[in-house]
Amino acid sequence: MRSLIRRLAGILTMASLLALSGCGSNKAPAIEAQNLLDASQTLNLAQPKKPTLVVFWATNCSSCIEEIPSIIALQKMYGDKIHIVGVAMSFDDPTTLKNFVVQRQLPYMITHDTSGVIALGFGKVFVTPTNILLSPDGSIIWKNVGDLDKATLQKRINEYL
Repeated sequence: MRSLIRRLAGILTMASLLALSGCGSNKAPAIEAQNLLDASQTLNLAQPKKPTLVVFWATNCSSCIEEIPSIIALQKMYGDKIHIVGVAMSFDDPTTLKNFVVQRQLPYMITHDTSGVIALGFGKVFVTPTNILLSPDGSIIWKNVGDLDKATLQKRINEYL
């Protein structure tokens, strides 16, 4: 069963990378992500000026919930040297999402992709969790669909610090 899951994850990763390659320049979309809890806090994903992890997730995704401690650990490890933006999928209920973020006291920006424009801008992201690492200039330098590969992610972040 695990080998089937790994094979499916590999297929999804390849499909996502193929979809991403059709996005043109492998750059993040020119979108201002807005913090769910503080609308005055925004981040231009096309020019983040720091390595930026964009995490597509949903409150009803068990794998997404399982990787939150790893993402929090990354935020604590790197502090203000990186940005982390959790992009909640359009189908997430706004009240449920806000309650989840407040209860979990997530230490990184969460934005709600209510119209699906962020997911579309990153190559039609449909699968959660999907993690995308951006260079400081907004280039897409790493993408992972499914369980977070923390070691590879840390290596890629360190290349840009």
